[in-house]
Amino acid sequence: MKVRRMVNWLRVQSETQMGMYGAEELTQWKAMALLYYIQGTYLALYGVPAFKDDIVIEKNGPVIAAVRHKYGDRIRIVGKLGKKAWADDYHIEDHHPQLLDVLHAVWMAYGDMSTIELRQQMLQERPCQETQVGQVVDLDALTAYFQTDIVALPEEIQDDPAVDAVHMETV
Repeated sequence: MKVRRMVNWLRVQSETQMGMYGAEELTQWKAMALLYYIQGTYLALYGVPAFKDDIVIEKNGPVIAAVRHKYGDRIRIVGKLGKKAWADDYHIEDHHPQLLDVLHAVWMAYGDMSTIELRQQMLQERPCQETQVGQVVDLDALTAYFQTDIVALPEEIQDDPAVDAVHMETV
């Protein structure tokens, strides 16, 4: 999946919250922080990256070159959403259920945090601390960290009669 599609999904979520709750507009730095959490969560759950772009650690946190290139020096990145942003949102919603689950989970967990709060939190985390400024975050290290410290994976799957009944009906 192209990282720009995920950024557009984040932009749509931000616009929705801005309209409903007067929330602050998504910033470029916050988008990159959320992408860091999306990548780590997706790796922890599925063992493959959500996107192919490298995450490089800079002094102020993670940077993804494609996002920086797209938005340049802009701080706030929602603006007026065009057809492309909405098409990307619909594409993810309609065709990528696993990614959509991760996007929703990350947005719910971190979407209300400010850019500064996210930056401070990430810079305290092992993948950022162990990656030198200017270097790419190691995906194996990111996966291991998210599996042990961020994503709560069940030790063993519990039987759920209600879920089992639904699955039996579809067979």
